[in-house]
Amino acid sequence: MRVPEHCSVIGVRMMIAASALCTPPLTTVRQPHGGDGCGSGRLSVIEGIKSCAEKREVGAHHRKVAPELVVRDSTRSLL
Repeated sequence: MRVPEHCSVIGVRMMIAASALCTPPLTTVRQPHGGDGCGSGRLSVIEGIKSCAEKREVGAHHRKVAPELVVRDSTRSLL
């Protein structure tokens, strides 16, 4: 099979720089820094420790991040 003639390929949460080096360059969904949950996880652990020490419950935290589609040569329009 040939990309994108027979099928389109998209990477999600891939290394953006490495995606551009593929043949053909890989279309990728980019998430802003912190969108992978590392920052949120750190905050949750700290909040959990504090709440335990203060004998209180921990509330849920929700955070939305806006992804960006980086279009390269691994996809093509079907129209």
